[in-house]
Amino acid sequence: MKFKGVIFDLDGTLVNSLEDLADSMNNILKSHNFPTHALSDYKHFIGNGIRNLVYKTLPEANRSDALITECYNQMMRIIVTIVLVKQNHMMELPDYLTN
Repeated sequence: MKFKGVIFDLDGTLVNSLEDLADSMNNILKSHNFPTHALSDYKHFIGNGIRNLVYKTLPEANRSDALITECYNQMMRIIVTIVLVKQNHMMELPDYLTN
């Protein structure tokens, strides 16, 4: 069987992004004057997408669709920055995989 490509799930597999996700979400929570969460809490918040992460981290009384969408959009903008800037070591991945 010949493969035309391979898809990697990089979030937490080759790149440990837990701290980046926690820092980013905590900054968003602070910007809305909401309490933040410990890094260890985020292990229970991640795994089902960013929208779910946002939902779980927001205070229950403030989980309106509008606020979830607003915070989700903020997270997506931050994630792009993390991928393009902070995780630039992924550019070395092709060399790693071929050696």
